[in-house]
Amino acid sequence: MLSMKAKEMRVARRHQTTIPKNIRKHLKIQPGQSVRWHVVKEMVVVDVHKKMPNPVKFLTSQVKLDLDAVKLVKIARKEFS
Repeated sequence: MLSMKAKEMRVARRHQTTIPKNIRKHLKIQPGQSVRWHVVKEMVVVDVHKKMPNPVKFLTSQVKLDLDAVKLVKIARKEFS
């Protein structure tokens, strides 16, 4: 996780604030993009909501398993017969 120096921003009359430029640039936040606000232990956490083009591909890329499907079926048949 990258740590950035805190920057103080004012809350406007209509309860709006600006995301600091260095944070917008780092997170690649574009105008019109959604962000989510969370309160965690009295701190505000903002996360950038990005659509994943292919979530299945992403999830399967996170797990590297060396499995042989035929072997697994044979083992399962032995255990359940």
